[in-house]
Amino acid sequence: MSTRPCVVAGRFYPARPEDLQAVISSCFAKAGGEAHTEAGTARDAAPNSSLDTPCMLMLPHAGYIFSAPVAAATLSNVQLPQTLIILCPNHTGYGRSRFGVWTQGTWETPLGAVPVDQDLAGRLAAHAPFADDRLCHLQEHAIEVQLPLLQFLCRDRQELSIVPVCIASHNLTDLGRAAQVVASEAGAGLRSGSIGILVSSDMNHYEDEKTTLRKDQAALDFVLAEDAEGLLACCARQGITMCGAGPMALGLLTLQALRTTPARSARLIAHTTSGQVSGDVERVVGYAGVRFYL
Repeated sequence: MSTRPCVVAGRFYPARPEDLQAVISSCFAKAGGEAHTEAGTARDAAPNSSLDTPCMLMLPHAGYIFSAPVAAATLSNVQLPQTLIILCPNHTGYGRSRFGVWTQGTWETPLGAVPVDQDLAGRLAAHAPFADDRLCHLQEHAIEVQLPLLQFLCRDRQELSIVPVCIASHNLTDLGRAAQVVASEAGAGLRSGSIGILVSSDMNHYEDEKTTLRKDQAALDFVLAEDAEGLLACCARQGITMCGAGPMALGLLTLQALRTTPARSARLIAHTTSGQVSGDVERVVGYAGVRFYL
């Protein structure tokens, strides 16, 4: 049995369980079931009286002081499925595959262990371009930082299981092949709501806030239009450093492969930058949360 230990506890989020619980609880309390944009106004908020059931989410993955409020707003009033396929970028360059799947065991956080759905993970890894590859995940933070938030949301119910996938490709052909695999192996669960997709991505990196907000919006226009090819082309053309553009394209192509009838429109729940926390608006990172539907 393979265990993936937490590697960014104490850096991206608190290492002590009680401190971590308090930070997350505060973020959800401030979200209050209402979504906020960077201007502080409500946008597409889910009703407090019911739970929303998106089939795919995009959440940011920075240090909690910067990105957890956006993630909490996006997760507020959401009913999570039993299993989440979590698609993240490869920040480290490690790994033997550009579509690396962690296929068994558990992922640890200060709040406990999260089991991998070994059956689904193994079925994905059995088909190219996916492959069983733990190396790409060992030092990668983009999935780990999501897990305590998910654990907090699921604290009163049966454990959530995950399928961690680390992607280092913007090749539309390969992403399309991967999407067909996900649609084939997980399509029934995605349609029924027992399986969901989580895309872990930050937006533009390390430019001034005005430029970042402009570039973020250009990318988000394609994300919200659910146009994978347009998103990748826009990021390349405008130099938008959205780290999860490849994972997002894979998610969008998967939804496209599954749809037989018109879907509800994707919803931008929150969008801000690190400058709103740090006060430094000359070198910021953008963070956005989006919900998608079949």
